[in-house]
Amino acid sequence: MKFALPTPNFTLLETESIHPALKPKFKVEWNGVLKLARSGRHTLLANAKVFVDGKEIQGQPTSLEAGERALRIEFTRKPGATARLQLQWESEHFPREPVPHTALGNREVNWTASLREQLVVNGPTPAPLQEFHRLARQLKCNDCHELYTAPTRAFTATTEMPPPLTDAGNKLRESWLTQVLVNNKRVRPWMKLGPEHGGEAARPLVKLFAQQAGAELGEGATVAQPSPAQVAEGLKLFGKGEGGLGCINCHDFAGHRSAGDLRGPDMTEMHARVRTDWLLRWLRDPGRMQPGTAMPAFFSDLAADQAHVKMAAIARGLAAGKSLPLPEGLLDSPLDYRLVVRDEPVVFRTFIADSSTRSIAVGLPGGVSYVFDAEQCRVRYAWSGEFLDVAKVWTGRGGGQAAVLGKKFFTAPLGHPLRVGSPDSEATVKFRGYRLVEKFPEFDFEVNGVPVRQRVRKAGAERLEWEFELGETREPVWWMASKGVTTTFAGNIGERENERLRLAPGTRRFVVSVSNP
Repeated sequence: MKFALPTPNFTLLETESIHPALKPKFKVEWNGVLKLARSGRHTLLANAKVFVDGKEIQGQPTSLEAGERALRIEFTRKPGATARLQLQWESEHFPREPVPHTALGNREVNWTASLREQLVVNGPTPAPLQEFHRLARQLKCNDCHELYTAPTRAFTATTEMPPPLTDAGNKLRESWLTQVLVNNKRVRPWMKLGPEHGGEAARPLVKLFAQQAGAELGEGATVAQPSPAQVAEGLKLFGKGEGGLGCINCHDFAGHRSAGDLRGPDMTEMHARVRTDWLLRWLRDPGRMQPGTAMPAFFSDLAADQAHVKMAAIARGLAAGKSLPLPEGLLDSPLDYRLVVRDEPVVFRTFIADSSTRSIAVGLPGGVSYVFDAEQCRVRYAWSGEFLDVAKVWTGRGGGQAAVLGKKFFTAPLGHPLRVGSPDSEATVKFRGYRLVEKFPEFDFEVNGVPVRQRVRKAGAERLEWEFELGETREPVWWMASKGVTTTFAGNIGERENERLRLAPGTRRFVVSVSNP
């Protein structure tokens, strides 16, 4: 028997099978393709044998080239027990997650056409995968929601578009799905389209969402009831005060609308709604899970261990649910969107003028701020005075540019200041993230494959100090002097050659101060 589904995932109870014509005891082989956007070391994990390009690699970190790779999965059902298969992966580019359906495919059978044929089969065995799609079609879920394919209904405003359902089985708790599907609970009260999910007719979908995703049945991953100290830590991150992420600028809270123009689901219902493992993946890199989302990626470039500390604090705080106090700034006037730097640095990933979309603005104590461009791996400019006005980031439809509030005193010239190998060839750079050391960011990147770490400090009212640490290399390393930039090195670190400084062999660390004359 040959048939196709959008993913190989399932969670089956003892009497169920992956197809109505197959008995609960079965052996199955999936053949298709795995679509890789980037080359790198990937680990594929499943309760099955997994082959890529003919080689069994389940659980083994393997270097894979970008493009379509032949994928085969072999699974034998053990009788008399719940069976679960969920294909997951992880790589140097992202943490462990279920492989999204967009990264899977096959060259032989169109799954939508195959599914239509499966839905008319009257077999003797309960088959939750086909039953999920049959009931979802009966209730017309795909009319308004993305569910493996785009919704058939067009929405003119993104604020009126219902949430995607493709990953709902991994995302939502069973109790919450019951409230929404059966009781028509309203999650987004600002939307004109009211929830009409089918009532009792939709009750079977509650469990089927998890089953077709290969997810754990029931409530899924959770966290313990937080202590008062953990609630306070989370509350600080939710608010607009010092050290806060300003979550309440875009999310409702305890029945109060958000402090900005954007509106997201109520944060006091988040823990009851969302499984904790999904929440942590979402916080780490929301744009990866839902391209185009207005949710900021606060932690995607932060070192994994430091990101986890912050994300875990958010998850614990949210677990207080309806008992959460109101965060700082929720009931304040929503007219002031200035980020204020006090006695510790403020790091804010944002869109900003004269830099790429992967920009990191840093406000330093003492009234000096700068923008580090993670795409070009260099400081773009710096200014003195106040930090940022983020009104266009947090209001309207979001996604606007933050505005510099002070006076620019330094603008970097074109090109990266470091060269490895030939000084006449533009550097090839790759951003690796940043980590906070004593609350100051340290940026990690590569220049022509050589690891580099850069720290930025205030060296004066209109001067920056850059500290670089270099990895090992046998190639010469150059500093490119530029017109319009005053550069001072701490110590004699090399020899000048035609407006270039060739670092002494073996130089691993150097400090340079820069300014515009």
